[in-house]
Amino acid sequence: MINKLTHDTKSELYNYFISSRGNVPYYFPVSFELWYESMFNDCDVDGKPLFADIETYLLMDNGIIKGFIQFGQTNFIFDENGERIYIKNYGVIRNIHYIKNTENAHLLLDKATEYFDNLGIEKRYAYFHYFGMSCYAKQGKLHASEFYIEDLLCKYGYTKEHENVYYSKSLEQVSTVAIPEIDFLYENGGKNVSFMRGSEHIGGCELNFLLHVNICYLVWIYIDDKYKHQGLGTKCMNKLFYELQQKGLSRLDTDTADSNVNAQGYYIKNGFADMGRMRSYNTG
Repeated sequence: MINKLTHDTKSELYNYFISSRGNVPYYFPVSFELWYESMFNDCDVDGKPLFADIETYLLMDNGIIKGFIQFGQTNFIFDENGERIYIKNYGVIRNIHYIKNTENAHLLLDKATEYFDNLGIEKRYAYFHYFGMSCYAKQGKLHASEFYIEDLLCKYGYTKEHENVYYSKSLEQVSTVAIPEIDFLYENGGKNVSFMRGSEHIGGCELNFLLHVNICYLVWIYIDDKYKHQGLGTKCMNKLFYELQQKGLSRLDTDTADSNVNAQGYYIKNGFADMGRMRSYNTG
C-alpha cells in the first residue's frame, strides 16, 4: 500500500531512514529536528528553498514502513556556466529507498512517474547530487550499498549520469604538525580557503562544516598548475588536517569523479579511505 506522508508518520519515516541506511558513509547520525528541516524545508546557501514542490510517499505493509520515495520540482536549474536560473525547474527523485527484494517497490516509482507525467516533465533526474539533504553535505547520489535500487530505476528509463568515489579521512589518530610554509586565507565565513606561500597564491579549497557530527566535507581542492609536482599538494592537505584538528573536527570527507584518477591517487596518498562508489541518474 502506498500512503502519502502525514504529520503523524514523519517520526516513523525518520526512524526508518536512520535505521535502514547505516551502510551509507555520508548518512551521519542527526537529530530528528535537523533531519526534518533538511528533508522537507531545505534551503540553498542564499536562503532560497531548494525545491518549489516536493512530495513524499511511504510503502506500507500492516502499518510498517517498507520503503519511501521523495520527488518534486527544484526551485531552479543551472545553466552551462553553473549559474542558477529561477524560472525553470528540474524534475528530481530526491530519495527512494526500500529493503532489497521488497515486494511492490515499483509502486514508489509509479507515484513519481505519475507526478512527472501530469506536469509534462520529460527530463527527469534521480539522486541529483546538488539537491541532496543539507545535513548530509548535500550528498545526493546513490551509494554502492544500495545499487540494487538502480535495477528498478533502469526499468523506468533512468540511466547512469555520473559516478563518483567517496573518501573519508579520520583526523582523530593523525599526528599532524603546523606547516609554516603554507598559510591559509579564510573567506566566506571560513568556507573558502586560499593556500598561500608567502605572497604567492598556490591553490585553494571549499569546505562544508557539519558541526553537528564534527565532520568537515571537502567540496573541492586544487593547486595551481605552475605549483604542481613540487609536493605542495600534500603540504596543503597536511595543513588542512592540522587546521581542522585545531577546530576539534574528527573527520574529513570528500568525493571525486570516477574518471579523475589523479585526484583518486592524491586522496589515497594522503591517507583517505575509499568508502565506495556513488551514482546519479537521468532519463537521457
